Amino acid sequence: MLFGSAAHAQSIPFSSNELYPEGLAYHSADKTFFVSSIHHGRIGRVDRRGAYRPFVEDEALVSSLGLAVDDTRNRLLVCVADPGVSTRTNAATQGKLAKLAIYDLKTGKRTALVDLGGLSEGGHFANDVAVAPDGTAYVTDSFSPQVWQVTPEGKASVLVRNDQFTGEGFNLNGIVYHPAGYLLLAKSNDGKLFKLDPRHPEHLETVATPALLGADGLVLNNRNELLIIQNGTGKITRLSSADQWGTATVQATTASEKTFPTTGTWAQDHYYVLNAKLNEIFDPKAPRTSDFLIQQVPSDGQPTGRAGQSSSHGQSR
Repeated sequence: MLFGSAAHAQSIPFSSNELYPEGLAYHSADKTFFVSSIHHGRIGRVDRRGAYRPFVEDEALVSSLGLAVDDTRNRLLVCVADPGVSTRTNAATQGKLAKLAIYDLKTGKRTALVDLGGLSEGGHFANDVAVAPDGTAYVTDSFSPQVWQVTPEGKASVLVRNDQFTGEGFNLNGIVYHPAGYLLLAKSNDGKLFKLDPRHPEHLETVATPALLGADGLVLNNRNELLIIQNGTGKITRLSSADQWGTATVQATTASEKTFPTTGTWAQDHYYVLNAKLNEIFDPKAPRTSDFLIQQVPSDGQPTGRAGQSSSHGQSR
């Protein structure tokens, strides 16, 4: 089943000079989207008309990736890493940097910068973040087989380390917190989906579902549907589960309009997926561009995309 034609959707094109965003989060209070930047590190905001404006300029942000809005505590949480394509990339941080930066939602002032990579040896890549109701943040590491946790007070630790997270290239990627008290995690290179109870992290479960290769961001809506954004195929796949995510069934798929979708968010009864075009920034020979898209993907089978726009597929990251 496909999500539908592209006749009536309200996707949001926006532009900023070679931004190459990776993370997306919605701020319901002012109806704007936060977007990160692998290339420049800065955090920006995009309104419904597609107007982009910078929000955070911070030298600590080598590459900014996954984002999470914590309205309860007035926080914007930002994953920081160095994949080697930032204007701030250097040998000391490339493939090793992993931090969680926290900013005031209203002012953009940094309130914390938590080191994660220093907790264990090896390569590190802080990719995505989810926040529990108690304020605990959970961060995936794509280069080492682990998940970090950060308390509301800023104390960081390794929640779990498991060989099932091991693999070539990008491993753990997207993460969401389920209201029932567990985490769902995506692994990019083999397309597996995991269920993890942070109270019992030693009991890792694999969700029985078809492999979703190139799985990147995850979005959980208020009807227990899970959207999987697959940058490896350019697919956007909607899953549902009747058994608390022991198993999952594919409900619908669609394609990203531009290359390399990375992640998404849930806003006003719709999914929104970031079309990031990261294939350009990771290819030294590719021309750089500055136009990006927040693609609307409704959850009820209604139209998706922009009228007349063709679909294209991305690459795995």
